[in-house]
Amino acid sequence: MRVEVELPEVEGNNGDEATVSFWYVEEDEEVEEGEDLVEMITEKTTFNVTAPVSGRLLEILAQEGDVVKIGDIMAILETEEEEEEEEDDDDDDDGEEEEEEEEEEEED
Repeated sequence: MRVEVELPEVEGNNGDEATVSFWYVEEDEEVEEGEDLVEMITEKTTFNVTAPVSGRLLEILAQEGDVVKIGDIMAILETEEEEEEEEDDDDDDDGEEEEEEEEEEEED
C-alpha cells in the first residue's frame, strides 16, 4: 500500500509553508514508523517530519531547497500491507465461491 507523506501543521508556526532542508533517508531505503525522514525550516523554527508508517521510501517529491505548503505531498512510502491485503482477498474469494456452491445445492 502506498502512503503519502504530507507537510503537517506545526504548533507555534504562523506560516503555512516550510523549506526542505535535507532528507535523512534516500529513495528505496527502509524506514520505521516515527523515524525522521526530512528536516524542514520555517521563519520561526526547524522541525522534522517523521514516517507515518514503516516501509520503503518509494519516491521523494519535494527536493532540498523546495518550499512546500501545509498538506503538500513530500514523499511516497510503500508498505508491505499491500501483499497481506492481496492474500486476504484471495482467501475471501474462496469463501464466496463456497457460499455460492452451497446456495446452489440448497436450491436443488
